[in-house]
Amino acid sequence: MEAPFLYITTFFSLGILLGRFLFLPYVFLTLMAASVVVLFFVYKKGKNVSLLLILPFALLGAILTGFALNAPNPYERLDGKFIAIKGKVCDVKEEEGYAKYVVKPENLPKILITQYGGEYPKKGDIVEVRGIVSLPKPSSNPGGFDYQLFLRKKGIYAVMRIHPYGTSIIGRRANLFEEILWRAQERIKENFLASMPKKDAQFLITSFLGEKVLDDQILTQFRTVGISYITAVAGMQVAIISGFVLYILSVVHLTRYRAFILLPVLIFYAFLTGLNPPVIRAVVMASIAVIGATYGKNKNSINSLSFAAFLILLFNPLMLWDVGFQLSFVATLAILYFYRPIDERLFKLPSYLKGIIALNLSAQIGTIPFVMYYFHYISFVSFLSNIAIVPLVNIAIILGFLSAFLGFVFPTASVFVNYINIPFIELLFKVTSFFEKFPYASVNVFIPPVIVIVLYYIVLGILISGIELRKKKLAVAASFMVVAVIFFWNYFVPKDLEVTFLDVGQGDATFVRTPHGRAFLIDGGGNPVFSNSSFDIGEDILLPFLYYKGVIKLDAVFISHTDIDHIGGIITVLENMKVDRVFIGVQKVEDQNFKKMMEVAGKKRVPVIFLKKGDKVEVDGVKVYVLHPDPGNLIEENPINNNALVFKMRYGNISFLFTGDIEKPAEEVLKESDLKTHVLKVAHHGSSTSSTPEFIEKADPQVFVIQVGKNSYGLPSERVVKYLKERGKLYRTDENGAVIVRTDGVKARIYPFLKGVKE
Repeated sequence: MEAPFLYITTFFSLGILLGRFLFLPYVFLTLMAASVVVLFFVYKKGKNVSLLLILPFALLGAILTGFALNAPNPYERLDGKFIAIKGKVCDVKEEEGYAKYVVKPENLPKILITQYGGEYPKKGDIVEVRGIVSLPKPSSNPGGFDYQLFLRKKGIYAVMRIHPYGTSIIGRRANLFEEILWRAQERIKENFLASMPKKDAQFLITSFLGEKVLDDQILTQFRTVGISYITAVAGMQVAIISGFVLYILSVVHLTRYRAFILLPVLIFYAFLTGLNPPVIRAVVMASIAVIGATYGKNKNSINSLSFAAFLILLFNPLMLWDVGFQLSFVATLAILYFYRPIDERLFKLPSYLKGIIALNLSAQIGTIPFVMYYFHYISFVSFLSNIAIVPLVNIAIILGFLSAFLGFVFPTASVFVNYINIPFIELLFKVTSFFEKFPYASVNVFIPPVIVIVLYYIVLGILISGIELRKKKLAVAASFMVVAVIFFWNYFVPKDLEVTFLDVGQGDATFVRTPHGRAFLIDGGGNPVFSNSSFDIGEDILLPFLYYKGVIKLDAVFISHTDIDHIGGIITVLENMKVDRVFIGVQKVEDQNFKKMMEVAGKKRVPVIFLKKGDKVEVDGVKVYVLHPDPGNLIEENPINNNALVFKMRYGNISFLFTGDIEKPAEEVLKESDLKTHVLKVAHHGSSTSSTPEFIEKADPQVFVIQVGKNSYGLPSERVVKYLKERGKLYRTDENGAVIVRTDGVKARIYPFLKGVKE
């Protein structure tokens, strides 16, 4: 077996996947013990046990993952309580207006603190923070970001938001190595910032130290032209540094000491950049290669790569769900398998050029499904942009490394190196800007189904395998047939109407997919204008959900009214996705949110249609009957809420009533309309100013859905919740996550996304 760790790591990873969904520690331990006993007896009989070794590793992966995910969280008893916590600051990231830092108390797991304003602590400081503890939420929408898992990978079990008066820096405690590490990081950053334009310095800090300080506009440009990987510290940086150090050692004739010099440099660099999985992978592989070369041992790169992955997952199995881990290992594996065959087919090109092309193509072959799945785009200029930009990145990283080293021993020389580096970084930005302007440089794509991704990698595995050509062709043809069937099923076979009441926090957003795949949104949530967070409902929830559902175009958007918690995400969607038309009620008040929506719709050439009582809209057999507003009887009291668009949506015999944020005055007007419905989107997030008994009795729904999140308004009203529960089945997005309703027009089935939630 040439690469034993490839098989061990593969099955260990499969066990990790199993452990996420099945927590049966005693069953797995028993099976693991039994498998070890069987292995022992098989081995005693002199038989090959190589393949049998795989099972214990799979079970080990399942056991470790189960305990990592199901470990008791001591913060559960503190959830929602105001407490004071004293601990050591482990990591700090400053943003405009706030900072995030991790605190490790003595007797509790790590907690993530978000502080708004004031003096921010530094790594190694001892702080006391005072605030309300919250538990991070798991994904609450289909295809959504699992914040709980994201933090658990880092050993963080709770979060807290505080203001300047909620923190006190009371001392400092750091060991010698930590002080050296942190001072080195600060010295390197100060060195770059003091002698380079801010933008250039931020590029080096991001691509060399791994701190995400680069401007969002530049990051977007990198993404568009397919070079965003250069800002993630990974194998490229380790390879450049290793190559540079080895070159210097060869010049001064110290090659025989390469292992003793290079390994400490790489290990220190790994700590300097935060021990990210891609860096650990690259350092482990480089170390094995250097040690092997020093002592004359042959190395197997695939085995080294697999061993590095196994080590990382053994210490933290949850890293299997880390995007950087996945991209780094898949890209490297693809390069190891495909680089040489591609390079050999480009024999007519100059060696340097064909090397860049082969490296780029092989990495893209391996990672394109992951890029589509996580980032929802494909760059059509990445092939050309990488040829032009990679040499500039190599020069910038080499000069950055040299400057960082000289900054400790000869600061004046480091400034000179930085001056030399500036033109290369500026040229990198200009070349990036040039490629970004190409038509269709990057296009958004929907997320491919998991089975299609699996089939893609099965096909790659078949292509690089040693099976005969005829069987390869049959297997590839069969895979394409399966993909064609999936595509036909998803887009041409009629299905049930699907209505998904999304969890967008404190706001409303509902997704509707018709039987033939037409799609539209009803409202789109949004952050309050006073929010300091960079979180964007449209960008971070709506668009990922739409791509997950395979939607790259919306047939319509319905906007109930222009409060930010209903329209905010819609503006982002209009800016980033093709929308055929926007429907909104006639307006009594045209506020800034309305004007912004109209401006974006005009710029994108999306027609805006104003609806009024009595209008009817039909999308693929789904009928929308407008009940409100009445332009001849617009309401003066709280006009934005009370003149919201209210409509009944009907498919077959099943109906849904959408009410926006209307209050009692609008409900009084609507009592004369046909309100009878099966599912009611409860008005104004369950506020006591809405859902009057007369209105509810007239609508007489069997199911109520309240779209609400954590808020300071006391929503939903306890009185309203109690009353609605007496009248029918109540679902809340803050408790149940997304609420999915599927109907064939005769019967409706309801699926709360968060299972096991007390209802």
